[in-house]
Amino acid sequence: MTLSSYRVGGALFDRIAAGGGGAEAVAVFAGSEHSRRLVLLRAVVARAEEWGGAPGADARRAWSVLSAARHLSPGVVRELLCYPATGLGLLHCLRALDGPYDGGSPAPLTPLTALSAAAAVRTGLTGTVALPVHAEGVLLPSMGLARFPGAPDGGTALVHCGPSTAVEADGRRVNVPARHWEDGDGWLAVRRAAVMGGGEPLLLDDLDPYAFPSAQRAPRLTDRQYAHWRTTIGQGLRLLGSEHPETAAEVGGGLRTLIPLRSPGPAGASCSSAEAFGCLALSSPSSAASVALAFTHETQHNKLSALLHLFDFFAVDDPAPRYYAPWRGDPRPLFGLLQGTYAFLGVAQHWNRCLRTAGRPGEARLAELELAHWREAVRTGVDQLTDSRAFTATGRRFVAGMRAALGEVNLRGLPSAVVERADDLAAEHRRRWVEANGAVPGTPEWAG
Repeated sequence: MTLSSYRVGGALFDRIAAGGGGAEAVAVFAGSEHSRRLVLLRAVVARAEEWGGAPGADARRAWSVLSAARHLSPGVVRELLCYPATGLGLLHCLRALDGPYDGGSPAPLTPLTALSAAAAVRTGLTGTVALPVHAEGVLLPSMGLARFPGAPDGGTALVHCGPSTAVEADGRRVNVPARHWEDGDGWLAVRRAAVMGGGEPLLLDDLDPYAFPSAQRAPRLTDRQYAHWRTTIGQGLRLLGSEHPETAAEVGGGLRTLIPLRSPGPAGASCSSAEAFGCLALSSPSSAASVALAFTHETQHNKLSALLHLFDFFAVDDPAPRYYAPWRGDPRPLFGLLQGTYAFLGVAQHWNRCLRTAGRPGEARLAELELAHWREAVRTGVDQLTDSRAFTATGRRFVAGMRAALGEVNLRGLPSAVVERADDLAAEHRRRWVEANGAVPGTPEWAG
């Protein structure tokens, strides 16, 4: 398994800074994130080999299986390595291997071993991979969960790979369906929410414990809930394709997994993780429009996270949570302010496009208010980023690109009543923030 070098040309960098980049940007990031996963995989194996004993042997076996699977089908193994849960699972392994090995209980290398088992199954390798039972089940990443009710944690399960796949544990056997994305007897599938334009499945993973680092993950969706997700996600993707083509190209080229979250309220929620490129977590979608907006927002986060894996934006470490973000109730570090500002730049551009295509007065009024609100919120963020001396030349170029893009949002202006309403919302947010945190940085009341 070899690594590649990646270059982001100046023109593409500037398009990304301006909130876009399209399919070209996502293709670069998909490749660079794959190389990042290879580095992480090799680091886990090397660290386990340093430990020696059972952990070293387990890691070598997993590496051997992955290498053999890659020889049969490099595309499948690449897909598995790029599966969003793989990054978080391998990070868990690496952290578990931190420190000396005392020769006692084996290191928790289950994510690595499970990855090798899924690779063997999906590429048609013949053989057996041993995995521990956890929470009465055995998970094959990106595929599903074999259930063994009552089986004790830590017991050994055997994944039999070949023309047909089965998992044996606690004296029982679960056959994995040929269409593993569909439930079967004793088998809970990682189901499909949609099929993207290139034919890649968009998976709805409500099983993998490493799929997303959030305590707010929802439990397994019922059949009725799953049907609602499929319908609404499909509608949202079609809406993006018809009215937001560049975002649709980014989503189609990069998004691979959805993680259901518990709904925090009527407005819903969405989030993403820097170590889970291609993943988006969201609460139950209420409409096609809410799906399109959530996909827009989180795709911005995914792009910026991947870009920050390639470039140094910060010349000075500035982790203090002291910046005002009009979308948060707490002070933010500079990194968080950058992420939020970039994501909401995409949101402002989204509402600008909605305003241009609005067919009914109600749609136009909503788009005007949202645009006015987020345009000014992003301006507040960009102003603070521009004033910061913590950025490298590359980081300053990116921030300048954001500022220029914001200046092109709705050049024709908005009705004064709408702008006044947006200003009132901004003032109320700032008032509540000051009550909770003190003076806003950069204002005369700020004492440093």
